[in-house]
Amino acid sequence: MTTISPFKHTSLNRRTLERNYKEVKAHGGDLYFNNRKGNAGRLKAISDRDLEEAIRRIDAGEFVDGEDVRREMLPDVPGRTIRHVLSSVGLHGYVQRVKPNLQPRHVQQREQMYNKFAAWTDPRVFAQGVMINSDESKIELKTGTGRRWCHRRHGENVLAVETVQPREAHGLRGIKINVWGAIHPNGVSELVQVEGNLTAVQYVDILDRALVPLYDHYENRQHTFLYFQQDNDPKHTSKLAKAWFRDQGVTVFPWPAKSPDVSPIENAWAHLKREIRQHPRYAEVQSADMLFQLAREIWTSPDFKAYAIHLYNSFPRRLEALKENNFLWIDY
Repeated sequence: MTTISPFKHTSLNRRTLERNYKEVKAHGGDLYFNNRKGNAGRLKAISDRDLEEAIRRIDAGEFVDGEDVRREMLPDVPGRTIRHVLSSVGLHGYVQRVKPNLQPRHVQQREQMYNKFAAWTDPRVFAQGVMINSDESKIELKTGTGRRWCHRRHGENVLAVETVQPREAHGLRGIKINVWGAIHPNGVSELVQVEGNLTAVQYVDILDRALVPLYDHYENRQHTFLYFQQDNDPKHTSKLAKAWFRDQGVTVFPWPAKSPDVSPIENAWAHLKREIRQHPRYAEVQSADMLFQLAREIWTSPDFKAYAIHLYNSFPRRLEALKENNFLWIDY
């Protein structure tokens, strides 16, 4: 039987191969052995000590992302490697949420609101009164809602109904409406279309039309408090509006600036816009009037009213969340 020497099939020196073969054999066939006592495998890109320090500084708020770690601690390590290591210990990357820029005076206003109405954190106390929660919003036709992600195997279900994002291309840019509305313990107010840009005069007209009947309805029923809530838009706080509230005997809730996260109706607007985009007639909308008719139909539907009541009843939890997060942003 003829033995074929493996050394004939390589350009390496025979003695070099023999030495390396004996080294690997002596360590149980571990090809990655590198003479580090008691520690086999490739060298770590980030040492345990550096990783612990990076985690500590991220938890302390000193670092925000992997780029901060690379710039301040590990300039010679690729950013992708740092992000991978951080993900492996549970520090995954996420898009930062966009929130209003709260200055100290805004935080103080939010705290003052909480202190004045802390009793409302008890849902039973809040349910004994009424806070009519109002706002304006813009609704417009869009060709899409941004990218959506799905999980599938490469090359499979590429055009499946579940993995395709439908998009309606109207080609009708500029079709938009501004609306005013409010939510309350029993559902929603009338949805009013704003003509052009809102002015103080038009705002008072809207209140005459849509708020007065609603406010009178609750004023004539048993309650421990009755407030009308609005944000601090200049039209809302104009001299004309203030005089109207005074003449009508409407008590305005002291709302802190830059606090849409505390206002339940903001979630109602977001839900309304989603329902409009998903409605079968959305692709048929050809004018602002048609868009408003569709919005009003959804707004007054039983399902939407039920959702509005659910949002209204979330206000005690929002107040409690304010305190828990030191009167900064809350997760709503």
